[in-house]
Amino acid sequence: MDEITPENVQEKINLFQQMQQQSQALAQQISQIDVTIAETERTLNELKGATKKNTIYRAIGSVMKKVDDVKKLKEELNEEKETMEIRNKTLKNQVNALNTQIEELQRKLTPVVQSIQNTNQNATK
Repeated sequence: MDEITPENVQEKINLFQQMQQQSQALAQQISQIDVTIAETERTLNELKGATKKNTIYRAIGSVMKKVDDVKKLKEELNEEKETMEIRNKTLKNQVNALNTQIEELQRKLTPVVQSIQNTNQNATK
């Protein structure tokens, strides 16, 4: 990251805030995916004992569709779950990297902001 000076401190503060917001948005996505993964796991557990004799429906948008092949449904759900887990891992890595950048920027910003505040306080005395 570039050096922080009194001239570019506002720009760096704005960047810091944007990075925090991005981190929060990614954390929300992770939380949503966690919920979806848990729902998929519950569904798979419910389907463990299902046979061709059972009538099973799958929600597709606002429509319920009868499932003819339970085995195929289980495979699809497992694939979806695996895809969500990969996406979740990627998002967690992004959040970790972003949080590291945020911490570094905060470490650099703090002394410059304090210096500016001290200068302003001394000027008003």
